[in-house]
Amino acid sequence: MILNDLKYIARDLASAPKDIVGRFARVPGIRAIVRQERCTGCSACVKKSFCRFGAIKVEDKKATVDDERCRGCGRCTHLCKREAFSLEVRPPRMVTEALRRIDNGITGLMK
Repeated sequence: MILNDLKYIARDLASAPKDIVGRFARVPGIRAIVRQERCTGCSACVKKSFCRFGAIKVEDKKATVDDERCRGCGRCTHLCKREAFSLEVRPPRMVTEALRRIDNGITGLMK
């Protein structure tokens, strides 16, 4: 019963207002992007609701991702048969700073 309720909620998120979608956690530093050379504009991503948050639209026969609605979950990346979606990892500031400190520490040890 809970699974059916979750499916109902997830299906309706695609048409939910942006302020409601914004309440769901976003995966920090990750966003979905469309590899335009692979997208055929078939609209399967929209028709089959690849994105539970309604972040995918087809404009000018190519899929686009609304960065404000995208939560970075990666669902779209494994549902597209043409593999037109991929995840772009942009480390959040905290991760970038931690990596910089590690790099500086290792560099210091190597001197």
